[in-house]
Amino acid sequence: MTLDASASSQFVSGLLLSGARYDDGVTVHHDGKSVPSLPHIEMTVETLRDAGAVVDDSEPHTWRVEPSEINALDVVVEPDLSNAAQFLSAALVTGGRVRIPGWPQYTTQGGDALRDILDQMGAEVHLDRDGLTVAAGEAIHGIDVDLHDSSELTPVIAALCAVADGRSIIRGVAHIRGHETDRIAALATELERLGCEVAQTADGLRITPRPLRAARWQTYADHRMVMAGAVLGLVTPGLVVEDVGTVAKTLPTFVTLWDDMLRQGGTPRAGGGR
Repeated sequence: MTLDASASSQFVSGLLLSGARYDDGVTVHHDGKSVPSLPHIEMTVETLRDAGAVVDDSEPHTWRVEPSEINALDVVVEPDLSNAAQFLSAALVTGGRVRIPGWPQYTTQGGDALRDILDQMGAEVHLDRDGLTVAAGEAIHGIDVDLHDSSELTPVIAALCAVADGRSIIRGVAHIRGHETDRIAALATELERLGCEVAQTADGLRITPRPLRAARWQTYADHRMVMAGAVLGLVTPGLVVEDVGTVAKTLPTFVTLWDDMLRQGGTPRAGGGR
């Protein structure tokens, strides 16, 4: 089967997960621009192999799953690392420290890119066998980053860019225009509403921080937009994040977790334009 998966890696993962049950297995060949979020396909392949399926991914942009039995497994399910982005980012914008227990030492999840990204933005990042700790540095630095393989991080990273000490460029995420909403356009609109200078590029955003002002942050029925708005709300008095309930799509306990974190936290930094 040949398809264009340049809009989403989920097309490939879905076919691979079902492939072992077909009489002849399945061969998926991607024909188009680069596949976004490749780590998600790597996770799919790794899981299938752990369950006994025979998967050949030796040829670029082609995956072959042989017909085979799927075995039961005893597994430790990793936490969704991308859903930690807003909690870790809270440490940076408030001058605090956040610890996420159970962060894996090895993972194929794209969300693990947070460690390098936050380090580049000035945070102190430490991973040990018990979890990941992120503490604020002296400032949040602007960044030039390609998020093609971990594009789900874009909204929260864009929120950090809005309060950085210089211009940031987010690249490689043209495909997120087709996610729950056009995330590039949504982020540009909402960040500009708060006072930032934002330009939409062919594959991302160019964000120049400016002092932030209170506004209503629209979420477009998109859970990631809620998470980004929550981060900015920590440093923008009067900011209102609308339709917070839409975050339940992927993190039903978000509001409780966020409130619990804030009750344990300290005084936020002043927002915008550092």
